[in-house]
Amino acid sequence: MKLAEEHVADILSDLVGNGVSSRDIERPPNPEHGDLAFPVMGVAEERDPRSLAEDLADEFPETDLVNAVDVAGPGYLNFRLDSSELLDRTEAQLRSDSMGVEQRDGKVLVEFSSPNLAKPMHIGHLRNNCLGDALHRILDFAGYDALSENYLGDWGTKHGQVIYAYKQFGSREDLVQNPMEHMYDLYVRINQEADEETQEKAREWSRRIEEGDEEATRLWEMFREFTLDHDMEDYQRMDIRFDRITGESKVAEEAEEMLREGLENGYLEEDDDGSVYAEFEDLPDVVLKRSDGSTLYLARDLANIKKRELEQFDRNLYVVANEQDLHFKQLFRLAERFGIGEEMDSQHVSYGYLNIEGQESMSSSKGNIIEMREVLDRAEQKAERIEDREIDASEAVGLAAVKYGSLSVSRSKGIEFSWDRALSFEGESGPYLQYSNTRARSILSDANGTGENLGELTDQERKLVCELAGFPSAVDSSVEALDPVKLASYLSRLCEVFNQFYHECPVLQADEKDMRRRLLLVELFREVTDTGLELLGIEALNRM
Repeated sequence: MKLAEEHVADILSDLVGNGVSSRDIERPPNPEHGDLAFPVMGVAEERDPRSLAEDLADEFPETDLVNAVDVAGPGYLNFRLDSSELLDRTEAQLRSDSMGVEQRDGKVLVEFSSPNLAKPMHIGHLRNNCLGDALHRILDFAGYDALSENYLGDWGTKHGQVIYAYKQFGSREDLVQNPMEHMYDLYVRINQEADEETQEKAREWSRRIEEGDEEATRLWEMFREFTLDHDMEDYQRMDIRFDRITGESKVAEEAEEMLREGLENGYLEEDDDGSVYAEFEDLPDVVLKRSDGSTLYLARDLANIKKRELEQFDRNLYVVANEQDLHFKQLFRLAERFGIGEEMDSQHVSYGYLNIEGQESMSSSKGNIIEMREVLDRAEQKAERIEDREIDASEAVGLAAVKYGSLSVSRSKGIEFSWDRALSFEGESGPYLQYSNTRARSILSDANGTGENLGELTDQERKLVCELAGFPSAVDSSVEALDPVKLASYLSRLCEVFNQFYHECPVLQADEKDMRRRLLLVELFREVTDTGLELLGIEALNRM
């Protein structure tokens, strides 16, 4: 309840003489103790906390919002709020343009997805896409000038492998008929037959790409276009849009220049075989250029930081799995060494893997991956009939299951994805959120008129108002933690409270005052869940 927390914190700051912020205000685990609480122990210094709490309770002024202050335990102040005033303020806040969410300034880049050429996206990309898209939406809603970027892995040795494989085993007809399947088959085959001679010929094609050879460039561009066409189908299906699509190839020349600069200034070292590397005191050394002259993606990432700094981004966020933690530590350390990115906050938004129950580990070079679209297909099929319900919008419901399943766990943790749990209409799941929102829409479509704050709130209605008031804090927490889990968990709690309200508080069958008041709560719930679902990238449905 951000507005109430700020109200109480402002008054306490004046009384205590210390800076009390809304973050210091707590919600008691037991609602019977009050709506808000403040632990006086944190500001008591040499005074007895209980005694100070009693003085503060006596001094706390009467306000429209706070109608009672009690002292509990060793020094807690418990506050009870006026229900009608809380509803009025909550309605005003939620119906403002920002819905009470703090509006930030700054230009933020969110890089996510970033698939490689000639390989389909797999379940490893699934959580990445869900996280990156939700973060972009949430940061944009919080006032940032947020730009999403798909930074393709479209440069380096692997692309020489595919070109060489195509020259040896490829079929123009198969490539045209099913581009991704054929390109990926070639990639797997060349890795299965990867003796030293094969690898050297593949590296030669990579060098030809970097040198601008006409045939190598033509084939590389063709594979890039086929890959993008294939991936765009998946992005459109998931309702993911990028503000721009770039790639490692866009900074390849700048990376070479940075390597020369690094050698000249002593930031990097050159080995006897011609390879270029960086030494660190507390991190493993890392190669940026091989002895054959081909650059590695760390060099291009370094050039990309410089590019984004020139574009005047204030924040530069990389949504990448935690297996790349070391890479980003090395990258940011090198950026400091080169003196780039100093005016830009670069951060690795790390996350754990998503695994499907019973699935073995994958390797794209061995060909034993689960393609992302296979998971989406399966989600749609499973959503066609859930818990004896015929589902009309099965694709949207299946996507909701997958997206919420990816977002409802703290990003630092791995996920063991369960179909039964993800597609449930009970508890924490995407379809449960959609169904609760649809239930509110159904009530409102049958209502005659709109809601209004009339009469006294019941305990269950009051509980729903308190949860609705928590929406801005949930979004703010997701922004600060760069983790949509805060919002996802909040929406689950809110829907649980709303469904309790639905069963205990008849709306359309109630008398006039109760009906108008309850309609207002249903309207606010629908507005909050409409927005919350949109921020998570989940479609709100008119019927299920």
